[in-house]
Amino acid sequence: MKAALWLSAWMGLSVVPSTPTVVGREAPEATALRGSGGSGATPKAPSAVPQTARKALEMSRAAVKAAPDDARRREAEDRLKDAEAHFQQARYADALHKADEAWALLNPPQPSLFTVEVGHDGGTTTVTHRQGPPVTVEAQHATRVLASGESVRVQQGTVLPEPPPAPQPVQPTDKYRFTLKPSPGGLLGPVTLSWAAVEGATRYEVEVIPEAVESGPLPSPVREVLGARQWALPALPAGRYRWTVTAVSPGQGRSVPSPARRFELAADALELNIKVKDGWQK
Repeated sequence: MKAALWLSAWMGLSVVPSTPTVVGREAPEATALRGSGGSGATPKAPSAVPQTARKALEMSRAAVKAAPDDARRREAEDRLKDAEAHFQQARYADALHKADEAWALLNPPQPSLFTVEVGHDGGTTTVTHRQGPPVTVEAQHATRVLASGESVRVQQGTVLPEPPPAPQPVQPTDKYRFTLKPSPGGLLGPVTLSWAAVEGATRYEVEVIPEAVESGPLPSPVREVLGARQWALPALPAGRYRWTVTAVSPGQGRSVPSPARRFELAADALELNIKVKDGWQK
């Protein structure tokens, strides 16, 4: 896929000046970050501005979401986490660098193919990304990144709609400690996560990432897509976890992830009763 590939030409559509220009491509900033010839090299960016770093984060989030759950994705998630932390601390050049590293891990140099469907309904154009790596849709200088299976709707003569706001987690409260009786396999649960509704959202994507467990290897992140506003987690090992939720709207696209919340799962201490001569002793 070449950068700045015009869907109007690729799909054989006729575009007139009054119709919003719709482009499927890699973001200009992302193309520059990858280096010439698709080498994946990351140039220094000492003067990175927040908008550029934010766009790189958006591209990397979409790439991580679309990647299979393997060691490469987990490494990319770690780098994306570092990028998010740098961005929150206004270290935009560092955020840009780490976000680009995450993207490059999941997009080694190779031919890139994708399928995008463009439909017209009166004065509205809907772009649906059916297959392949994330693409950027541009309309009147506003952009939106679409992962596979997502769509965005644009009204003629207007820019892309604003993405929905991030959902607000409700329960459990941050750093809540659950004390639960372990199952025969030693796992703990169930635990229910809940969040506030977002207007226009038809589904929510929840991700639970383990930060530390009491024993054994760190389990893989747990992800679920739901139409409801709560999720009963599968049983998990004792340890500390963080979770986020993202809202997805058919007409507005994807929100940024919610602020991360953390919780801890701890095994309930067992009470032993020992029978002695004069009665029971705890």
